[in-house]
Amino acid sequence: MKENFIDLTDGTRLSVRVNFGTIYYLQKQKGFYRIQKKAEKNKKKLTEEESFELAAYVIYAILRSNGKTVRFDEALSLVPPDTEQLEKVLQVFQEEYDRYVKKKQAQSSVMPGK
Repeated sequence: MKENFIDLTDGTRLSVRVNFGTIYYLQKQKGFYRIQKKAEKNKKKLTEEESFELAAYVIYAILRSNGKTVRFDEALSLVPPDTEQLEKVLQVFQEEYDRYVKKKQAQSSVMPGK
């Protein structure tokens, strides 16, 4: 998977390695999917608070999946004001995830029963 970087508000540059641990931590966040579905329909409908919260969920999941111990409120304080970097990271992750799903579907169609 390609490596990306996010500049956090505390001045550190986070090397982002999105993996399936990231999915796990996103699933553990109670409000993530509600906001994500709303964002998929129309990004402009998100309030400023919802956009900021969505970015915090992503930062939290990335930090935790990369081995950092952080609470959600700490991740919230690290959210960069520029969300373009987060969008790029999520697009790369989505491409990798789509390839993984296609590979799994191909394996199951060749070898039924697995």
